[in-house]
Amino acid sequence: MTLRTEFEHELNQLGAGGTATVDVSSGSRRLTCDLAERNSLAVAFQALRVATPELAAASSSDLERLAKALSERLTYLMEPIRPIEIDADACVAQLRSSPPQRDDDGRNYYELTVHRGGEISLCRYRKEPGTPRHQIPATVTREVLLRLADDFEAVLD
Repeated sequence: MTLRTEFEHELNQLGAGGTATVDVSSGSRRLTCDLAERNSLAVAFQALRVATPELAAASSSDLERLAKALSERLTYLMEPIRPIEIDADACVAQLRSSPPQRDDDGRNYYELTVHRGGEISLCRYRKEPGTPRHQIPATVTREVLLRLADDFEAVLD
């Protein structure tokens, strides 16, 4: 079974409600999703993570390749995601919404990181003028959430 299949099964078992964590594995890969809210059509999640030992020895060029592949695949989110930094020393690729969603009080954006230690992680943040950024739930349809799981796994293949 794929991560998506396992994830979809567990998500469907939860049904509607408030906070929950879905944690599934397929082979050496593990997907974790921290849910803030869920109903039959959509979910709000705090973080979506895929951990895999396949990234344990990734070079900065491997992370750059993964970042590019993810930005090309994740075209269906509210804002396009683009690589903003490849930290060769820490071996981390960071992608963000480009441009972020703006309103009168600040901006919201996705941040996706790929760590050499073995994790791809997607979160959403809010930044208001004069204050530090803070994490907020990302609201997506169930279909988009499952597609994210597919795409995270696909870039690793």
